[in-house]
Amino acid sequence: MEAQCVVAIVRPETLDALEKEIHAIDTHGVTITRVKGFGAHLNPYADHWETEHLKIEIFTRASDVDALVDAIMRVTHVGAPGDGIVAVMPVAGFYSIHSMKQVAP
Repeated sequence: MEAQCVVAIVRPETLDALEKEIHAIDTHGVTITRVKGFGAHLNPYADHWETEHLKIEIFTRASDVDALVDAIMRVTHVGAPGDGIVAVMPVAGFYSIHSMKQVAP
């Protein structure tokens, strides 16, 4: 099994709908982290540059990446600057700490 990592930075208010969609396409593990940062679209009316978003990290089979990215894009898109980003990265190795074995290359 070839593994990939899908990383998305999304608006916090999209999390409930995103969680439902991710479960509906049979995704088994998700890491969610609250993050602060800034990108191309700064808020000139804010006291600081950073905005709060969520970082979603999902390790998945390469064959499931397109459906996962489509779901993330469809659910989190509101059509405004700051909607977020999605990146897909190859995974060189994937190991289970429980079994102490490599799960995927």
